[in-house]
Amino acid sequence: MNKVEKLLKKMRCPKCHGMFKLTTYQMEGNDIVEGTLQCENAHQFGIHAGVIDFGSEEQEGLNTWSEYLKTIEYDEMEKQIEDAKSVKEKEQQALFLETISDCVLRKNPKIVVDIASGRGMLLEKMISNLSDSTGLVATDLSFEIMVKDRIKFKKLFPGKSIVYMACDATRLPFAERTADVTVSFLGVANMFQLVEQGISEAARVTGPEGVFLNGYLNVKEDSEGFRIAREMCMKQNMQGVERVFLEQDVKMLHQKYFQTVNVQTVVEDIFEEKENAIDLFPYPGEWFAYRIYEGKRGGSFRL
Repeated sequence: MNKVEKLLKKMRCPKCHGMFKLTTYQMEGNDIVEGTLQCENAHQFGIHAGVIDFGSEEQEGLNTWSEYLKTIEYDEMEKQIEDAKSVKEKEQQALFLETISDCVLRKNPKIVVDIASGRGMLLEKMISNLSDSTGLVATDLSFEIMVKDRIKFKKLFPGKSIVYMACDATRLPFAERTADVTVSFLGVANMFQLVEQGISEAARVTGPEGVFLNGYLNVKEDSEGFRIAREMCMKQNMQGVERVFLEQDVKMLHQKYFQTVNVQTVVEDIFEEKENAIDLFPYPGEWFAYRIYEGKRGGSFRL
């Protein structure tokens, strides 16, 4: 039985929460590369190039991997992003990723859902360490980035299997209380005005004994970077959304949906004076922190 078939009973239609029936057209080893999922209310979604496509649309002006990949090859895109980072920033992010991955491993999970996987930086840390029996699911709004990630990881880890889904992080295609671990490396943080919905949805699909591990970047409210973010949000008619980068605001959002919230600071530093040409944060010469917000549900899901 392949990993999609093993997950099928726990998956739900993002439109109506109906259960799915799987039809397989083409296999590649133990992976379904072409097929369909149809729910009991006749909503149908395709499986193409090994990715389940739930028809998600990327946020306009934000997180547009698909548009980016129209102008550049995947490998060159990764090189540009990494070349824009200093050695110190790479080392700090590597520590951040390693710490999140270790937190996941300590839970000995059967099902892990990686939310807003992007280029799969956290996946790469987790895939080599998790048991082959673990259901590791990568999700992102962009179908194209999921296809590219699958190709990359099939080459890097030919004996490993991941389920790839192009889906909306605010409407994950899973039943309530499904995952032992839901996790995100800066993915939920980059959802801006949808951050709270992302946290709420992670809580919905996290099991009663499970955890949500939300890797996050925090800045200070009196910083220049925060001022620029506030102006940017005002121009986009998203007044107040910039507060999703402040520690206490982020913690309060998690506390709305999880009974217990622990915060672990992994990196706390002053960012280098060199400007990051790709990301607004961390802002040159200013304080920032990489933190893990760990949410534990405990009882019933709280709306």
